[in-house]
Amino acid sequence: MIHVWKTLPLLTLLAMATVCLSTGCAPSSAPYPTHTPYPTYTPYPTYTPYPTCPSTASESELIWPGAPREDIVSWQDAAQYYGQRVTVEGTVVRTHNSGQAVFLNFHQDYAHHFTAVIFSEDWQKFPEPPEELFKGRLVRVTGIVEEYEGAPEIIVEEPSQMDMALSAYELVRAPGCIPCVPCPPCPGGSPEASSVAAVTVTPTISPTPPAVVSWQDAAQYYGQTVTVEGTVVDTYNSGKAVFLNFDEDYKGIFKVVIFPDAWPKFPEPPEELFLDKKVRVKGLVKEYQGAPEIIVEEPEQIEVVK
Repeated sequence: MIHVWKTLPLLTLLAMATVCLSTGCAPSSAPYPTHTPYPTYTPYPTYTPYPTCPSTASESELIWPGAPREDIVSWQDAAQYYGQRVTVEGTVVRTHNSGQAVFLNFHQDYAHHFTAVIFSEDWQKFPEPPEELFKGRLVRVTGIVEEYEGAPEIIVEEPSQMDMALSAYELVRAPGCIPCVPCPPCPGGSPEASSVAAVTVTPTISPTPPAVVSWQDAAQYYGQTVTVEGTVVDTYNSGKAVFLNFDEDYKGIFKVVIFPDAWPKFPEPPEELFLDKKVRVKGLVKEYQGAPEIIVEEPEQIEVVK
């Protein structure tokens, strides 16, 4: 087949080219048309983050899981209710597992104060060893107050006899979760109220100290800096430390310890300076061999109360 343009005379072709150039047939120098841009999509929605556990401030506020009660007996008054079924409240400052029984003590001088006793056949009823579960915790013990070797006690046979004050993050949690900060809810879980039998962690929570703490209550404030008041009834210089004792039976009782490098800072030997004096001691309460103590490094930590 013969193309048409091959049949046209050369002059005709030149004339056509001239017309095209004059009429704008040539390719335009204008830019190519701009296309509609790709649509911009709405970004993925941002979801509300998982709720976090209450702040540290709210964790210090203890809550009883059960309904409010008014029939509560202080552990100091338990001996007034021998033979009666009551609910005794107090902080467990010491525990001991003898191999046959767990003893929850509410005073370092445990032989003369209220104790809750849990025998070995009942240990497995609790989610953790009772001596660990309740140590340092504010609890309520319900049962018959009995006298044993001159001191009151309640024998605990069921977890339902024990009620433990919980922090906000322990009280509301998803089943199976171990509380943390922050702590997202467990997948598929829904918050539920905890009971003693469901508690899986037991951080020690000490009460907020008052301005001045009695030496008898010092064990309730382990790990906190407090001011403890009492009369120094006995002192002892071992050559390695001076001990200020607040009870003649000093074992298991609060004491003040002053090491040799601090002795020259006092105007007199500390064992003489503070003997038979009522003092206030400020410092961090530590546990040493089952008893509370404060180490005094500077004279400013201890003052004689006039």
